[in-house]
Amino acid sequence: MSTRGLVEADSLRIGIGHDDVWVTPPEKCRYDACVVLPPDFQGDRLVNVMDLPGGRYAMSTYSGTAHRISQAWDVLYRSWLPDSGYEPDDRPCLELYRGNPQVGERPGTFRADLCVPVRPL
Repeated sequence: MSTRGLVEADSLRIGIGHDDVWVTPPEKCRYDACVVLPPDFQGDRLVNVMDLPGGRYAMSTYSGTAHRISQAWDVLYRSWLPDSGYEPDDRPCLELYRGNPQVGERPGTFRADLCVPVRPL
């Protein structure tokens, strides 16, 4: 993203995890690192362009390290979701990183919005 000049101070970056880290071995986990692009941006062999489906998402704000983010996802699924009146749908879960996600001067600590796509039960 940086080498292509796609990261600005107010960039919205999106992480898409395709695998359950509690089930899939770490070396097989897939993750897409994305950034919202200007409408006229053309993809090439190094940069894929795609549209993400819209819809309803349950969202939780996370602040911490990469090592602990899977626990935050787990809390969202195990604590909030069962009594929410919603269930996950087939769209991917998203991590939204707005602007500079670093938290203060603490190295390795960042904030993100964790987004679970949902539909009513």
